[in-house]
Amino acid sequence: MAGDLWALAAAILLAFIQLTLSSVLTLRQLGGAWVLGARDEPREVTGLSGRFVRAHRNLLEIFPLFVAALFLVHAAHADSALSTTGAWVFVVARILYVPAYAFAPPGVRPLCWMAAAIGIFVILADLFF
Repeated sequence: MAGDLWALAAAILLAFIQLTLSSVLTLRQLGGAWVLGARDEPREVTGLSGRFVRAHRNLLEIFPLFVAALFLVHAAHADSALSTTGAWVFVVARILYVPAYAFAPPGVRPLCWMAAAIGIFVILADLFF
C-alpha cells in the first residue's frame, strides 16, 4: 500500500480516537441521561472537555479535503513521495493540534492547523510535478 494511504489510515485512527475521547468527556460532563436521551435541549461541553470536543469537530471539517486530495492524486495516478510527505505532514499536524487546542498558549493551535492545510496543498502539488 502506498505511504500516503497509510497516512490516511492513521488519520482515520486519529478520528476514532478523538471521537472516543470526545464522547467520554461529553458523558462525564453532561451526564448519561442527556447523552442517552433525545438531546432536544442543545448543550455544549465547556472547559478542557469542550476543547477536546471542538478539536474533533475541527478534524471533521478538514478531513474531507484531505481525503479528496488523496483521491485526486490517486485517480490521476500522480501519487509519489510528494503526496506521501504531504499526507504525513497533515497527520502529524493534526495529532499535534489536539494537545495544542487543549493546553498550548494562544497562537500554537492555528500553526498546527496551517501545517495540516499545507500538507493538503503538498498532496495536491503532486498533480503538477
